[in-house]
Formats: sequence, structure tokens, C-alpha cells
Amino acid sequence: MDGEPVFALVTQASTQSRALDRVTKRGPALDGIVRRVGTGRGVTIYVFDGGIADNHEELAGRLRIGFDAFPTSPRICNAHGTAVAGAAAGATLGVAPAAEIVDVKIINCERMRGSVRAIVAAAQWTAADHAKHPGQAAIANWSFVVDTVGDVPAIDSAVVILHDAGMLVVASAGNFDVDACRVSPGNAPGTFVVGASALVRTAGGVLWRDVRVPNTAWGPCVDLYAPGDEVLLPSVEHGHPTSTSWSGTSMAAGFASGAAALLLERMPSTVPEQLAELLKRRATRNVLDEQIVVASAVPASVRTTLLYAGPTSRP
Repeated sequence: MDGEPVFALVTQASTQSRALDRVTKRGPALDGIVRRVGTGRGVTIYVFDGGIADNHEELAGRLRIGFDAFPTSPRICNAHGTAVAGAAAGATLGVAPAAEIVDVKIINCERMRGSVRAIVAAAQWTAADHAKHPGQAAIANWSFVVDTVGDVPAIDSAVVILHDAGMLVVASAGNFDVDACRVSPGNAPGTFVVGASALVRTAGGVLWRDVRVPNTAWGPCVDLYAPGDEVLLPSVEHGHPTSTSWSGTSMAAGFASGAAALLLERMPSTVPEQLAELLKRRATRNVLDEQIVVASAVPASVRTTLLYAGPTSRP
């Protein structure tokens, strides 16, 4: 894969999302305009989470109810899955506003916990479902944490299942101020790991600068950062759709999944390794201040990389 197609048209629209504004620009000079190439049409994003609201206007007409590992539990545990899906593919708040979302529920709402067995079963179902839609590219979004101690072999196998089905697994780094290589599923080989960034004012209070959210996992296992601090996303309150501010690496992973969908729309035959490499190659380098007070051998080009989902331009 030598590069990206150059024939696609750039579209732009006003946005109230500072995060969406940021990831479609090389620098933090925000102007309230989102510029992108494509919409993610024809791409499926499987969101492994606690259920997604099918009555939210941000996702209307593009959400399909898929797998439920706990069918006797309520279908939607909370608004988390709706927010993540909105970051990836919300009509006005997401990166890929025409991508299809498939709800893959892996949480037991009574316990507010999932299980490794549920994740593996969900991966198997997702691979089988994807096979029923030949020619349609897909991504799996994993905005959850399984363990913060070491590897989980069964989770590694679930990543392999999806990888072999042609899907990149985009995983959240975790909201822990530790080396992300200790956090599963982000430490599973083949995952694309996303940390959370924030926009803060410079000392003069006029300009913005990008920083790592302090409680975000960091280190060589993080592929890049994306907005994850008070980002405006779809939500649900008392059963009614709304929008509110969300924070965390879960949201950052959602934005990265949307960026991946934009690329797959133009290059649907891109395999997971190529897609991961293209996301990293397109990212904006040397803009993010990690502010980690630990010794680290991580190269600056990795430690300071921010998601870019705008028109093709030099990083």
C-alpha cells in the first residue's frame, strides 16, 4: 500500500464538537469546522460494549442490534456504548457519520461486568456475522479493560479471531496512569491502542495545546492519542436521547475507529496491519505533551502522536 487515493473530495461542515474539530486539523487552531474525506459509508463498526440506544438521532437508521452475551439482562446497561458509537459514527458528533454500527453487548447490566468468555463468544459471532456481508469492510471497537496486571491469553485469541476475519481491533488504552503494556486487551498482539488527549489553554489563555490526559495509560503499546477529555457525544438520560460531555480512553478509541472507517471507505481491501500502519502514518506527530514523570525509552515520534482524520496532508 503506497498511499491514499487522491481523487476523493473534501467536505466540510460546522461542528459544535471541539474534539471533531481538532482531529480534522494538523494543529490546535480550532475554527468550528470539520473537514473530512468521505463519511464511512459501506463500513461496519462493531462496538463491543454495554448496549447502544437505537432511538438516538445521532445513530438513527444506521444501528443494527447484533450479539448479546447476557440476553436475560437489560439490553442497555448505561449510555457508555451510545457515546462510544457516537464518537465513531455520530451523524454530527462522530468521525464517520455514514458508517453502520453493530451493537455487540458484552456486559451483564445487573453486575455491570462482562467476562472473558463473553468477549470470546462475541468475537466469534462478529467474525461469523462479518462473513455474511462480503465486500463490506469492518472494524471492531473495544472500549473496555479486562486486566491491568498482565496478558489474558483468551483475549489474545479473540483478537486473532477478528484479525483473521479481516478486522482491526481498536482498543482503549485504559484510564490508569500506568504502562499500557500492562493493560489487557490493549497489550494483546494486533490491537490498535488509543490513549486520551485533552486540549488545554496555553499560558496566555489564547491558544490551545494538546496534552495527555493524566490518568491515561501510556508507553510503547499506545499507538496514538485522540480526544478523550470532556468531549461532546450522544448520551441517554432517563431513557431519552441527549448529548453531554464524556471523558476517557473509551471515547478516544471511538474517534480512532471512525477515522479507520473513513480510510476503509476509500480502500476497503486494506488488511488490519496495513490499516494500523496507515492510521499511524497519517497521525500528527510532535504535537502532544505526555507529561509523564517517569523514565521512558519510548521515541518522541510515538509519545507525541495525535489522531488525524482530515484531508490528506503532510503530518
